[in-house]
Amino acid sequence: MTNYKAVIEYDGTGFSGFQIQPEGLRTVQGELIKVLSHILNKKTSISYAGRTDSGVHATNQVINFKHDDNLDLYKFKWSLNCVLPEDISVRSVEKVADEFDSRRDALWREYSYFLINDNYQSVFLKRYSILVCKKLDFDLMAKSCKNFVGRKDFTPFCSPNDDKVNKIREIFNFDVFKINSFYGNKVIVFKVKANSFLYNMVRIIVGTLIEIGKGMRSVSTIEDAFEHNDRNMAGRIVESKGLFLTGVGYE
Repeated sequence: MTNYKAVIEYDGTGFSGFQIQPEGLRTVQGELIKVLSHILNKKTSISYAGRTDSGVHATNQVINFKHDDNLDLYKFKWSLNCVLPEDISVRSVEKVADEFDSRRDALWREYSYFLINDNYQSVFLKRYSILVCKKLDFDLMAKSCKNFVGRKDFTPFCSPNDDKVNKIREIFNFDVFKINSFYGNKVIVFKVKANSFLYNMVRIIVGTLIEIGKGMRSVSTIEDAFEHNDRNMAGRIVESKGLFLTGVGYE
């Protein structure tokens, strides 16, 4: 059998997350399996790099699957994009080593969160960003990002519903930058790269930084939350619609 790797992008608005749900809800994985199985004329399973939550988008989700036949990659990619729903696209397909696994082999994942810091939100950005009208202290938020970098127990910055026993993760880079005019809006982008992420981790971290930017909390509360390992000492969770899986690295 040949192992194939594909890079997928999707608009998460109409999905109940990436992973198949037992209730039969619409998911990205469910749509991919349905279309792959149809085109390949065989029930096909996939592995994937990251399990995005309901409403979260992706520009660089990575999957892999195996198939008996040697596929014409150009025709196969074209067929997939013709049959997949409009909110999923396949960016690339390639052959990879038999042992490649998109989840186990991933060394890092990168998420980006988009925030409009303006007095209105462009209609073209409403599905993919949140609006904060109060002027944020950008420099203070940028400085505060550094408090999350490193290997730490992120229990205070994840959902209490996360069932993983080990909540130690390592954030490699965390940056925030501005786009002064995008569809007429002032945009702030939070970009974080880590070995892996916990449930709601990025959204809670961003929520904490926004509260710092608004002057609602001090930078020191980040370390206080880590020290006491207390979710109640971190900020509120932000909406999922501003979050994108923007990268997965294998080297």
